[in-house]
Amino acid sequence: MLFKDRTDAGKKLANLLKKKLRKVDYVISLLRGGVIVGQEIDRKFKASHFFLPVAKISHPFNPELAVGALCFSKIYLENQNISEINFQIKLAKEKFASYLKRFSLKKTLYKKLMNKVVVLVDDGIATGSTVKAAALFLKSQKPKKLILASPVAPTDFHPDLFDQTVIFHRDPFLSAISQYYESFPQVDDDKILRLLRPPSKVGSSQ
Repeated sequence: MLFKDRTDAGKKLANLLKKKLRKVDYVISLLRGGVIVGQEIDRKFKASHFFLPVAKISHPFNPELAVGALCFSKIYLENQNISEINFQIKLAKEKFASYLKRFSLKKTLYKKLMNKVVVLVDDGIATGSTVKAAALFLKSQKPKKLILASPVAPTDFHPDLFDQTVIFHRDPFLSAISQYYESFPQVDDDKILRLLRPPSKVGSSQ
């Protein structure tokens, strides 16, 4: 195991980022697991911390297999030729809308990212669909620099949507993110809502 839990992973990743970056204006953490990791990076850099929902798009004939993801109007698909995908996208849009309502998140919040140094954080990367969908949306907000940070990712993961990528550990045999954590529970709604304070500064851990 590399990490005790997401908090431990966040501290280790934050220390690595501090060696590579002088300044971070915004930490954007993916719901759900990314928010715990991102909280530690936010503390290290004393940046503003926002949460960003992304909904996975499942394969039409295998609900457990993610073939893409969406973030607001931005859709990323691993395979653009998958048939019968429109219904799966509809389901993902419904899930995404539920995130926005549940956590009182609004698209206008992210306009603040323009011309800022932004770090996108998740608790681990497997296929990369969610971070790629998030990147498509965040790039539309025209940040000065977009950096991806994650505790773990496959060795061959090198997305061209980011200006810089900082990964604590890469593994050519990565199969499940949970295998790198001693404790990797689901981050429930109550935990997220406790971190979402004050409401006027969504995602702030200050």
